[in-house]
Amino acid sequence: MRLVVTKKDRYIYSVLFDENNQPLEMSAENADRPSRLGNIYVGHVNNIVKNIDAAFIEIDEGCMCYHSLSLKEKTAYLFGPHANNDRLCMGDYVLVQVEREDIKTKQPSVTGKLQFTGKYLVLVHGMKGVRISNKIKDKEENNRLKVLFSNCENENYGLIVRTNALQVSNERLKAEEARLVALYNDICTTGIHKSKGSLLYQSYPWYIDLLRDLPEDKLTEVVTDDEEIFAAFSDYTSQFQPEDTGKLRLYRDENLSLAALYSLQKWEKEALSKHVWLKSGASLVIEPTETLTVIDVNTGKAVSGKKAGDETFYKINEEAARECMKQLRLRNLSGMILIDFINMEEQAYNEKLMNLLKELATKDRIPVNVVDMTGLRLVELTRKKVKKPLHEMLETKY
Repeated sequence: MRLVVTKKDRYIYSVLFDENNQPLEMSAENADRPSRLGNIYVGHVNNIVKNIDAAFIEIDEGCMCYHSLSLKEKTAYLFGPHANNDRLCMGDYVLVQVEREDIKTKQPSVTGKLQFTGKYLVLVHGMKGVRISNKIKDKEENNRLKVLFSNCENENYGLIVRTNALQVSNERLKAEEARLVALYNDICTTGIHKSKGSLLYQSYPWYIDLLRDLPEDKLTEVVTDDEEIFAAFSDYTSQFQPEDTGKLRLYRDENLSLAALYSLQKWEKEALSKHVWLKSGASLVIEPTETLTVIDVNTGKAVSGKKAGDETFYKINEEAARECMKQLRLRNLSGMILIDFINMEEQAYNEKLMNLLKELATKDRIPVNVVDMTGLRLVELTRKKVKKPLHEMLETKY
């Protein structure tokens, strides 16, 4: 995989390409209004609304955030001075982290369960013990990691061992643990004495997160034509991922821009289009709405003038399923998603399609849950909301 980052107009684009130079993920951030996602603030509890089990917490002047109180696991809040008890009350000062950006009309969402993410580990305030990624299937590796972190019995935080920890040396893993613990302790001890709206921790830009999150053996190159962005990459890798320093490249060509070299305008146009054509002649129509995203699969020219049965329809649906999952990741579409595939009479084909979708869902970096096929043969799935979809990042009307 190749990560390409460049500035175009007032946006910073980051595009992740596969080995065939096809875009897998595209993100754009307004350079004048950087994202707050992952930032930790001293928030002020302005209001608690009991009938919706929510608190509204101000993290910055005029920036009100939603915080759900109906959590299965009780949150151990880190309060500022003058807190009366361990429950949120109006007027309290509390350390919170932005866990979801504002999307359409919805406010940003914050949590008191602070997370500090490294390449191999996530330290979580309020969690206890150690959890190993479900994607680590090797029993020996699973046991090694459990033993390595078996002494993590801290009452205030726990650890999540990420998939990237697979086959990584004990020394490197323990070094990252020590760094995350030191960062956590520093914020806990100093943050509770800061004033309202103080920014205690600023997360890395999205393109740095991509570099951090990708498996070491999957990423082949990181290319940018911006010296400031290159310096940010260099600073991060030299401190935390020295093994990736050699993958960084500063592109310089006065005759051909980096955006032109990787056809950025073409890919952006396609990622913002409602219509996606498939090789078979069928097509997808993608319609994001206020509450969900609807994708319609049309046979189009795929069966024009042909006598088609379930076998033909399955082949079209299989191609459409692969493209749907690709488009969700590329456009960062999330929340509730309904896909109207071509109807197939035989249940065996429907089950085969559902199994394919579940397999494809595991390849997305963001959690995707394939829920069910309704009585109307609509496939329901959800994709975790983290960042805005691409068309909202670019403030483009769909």
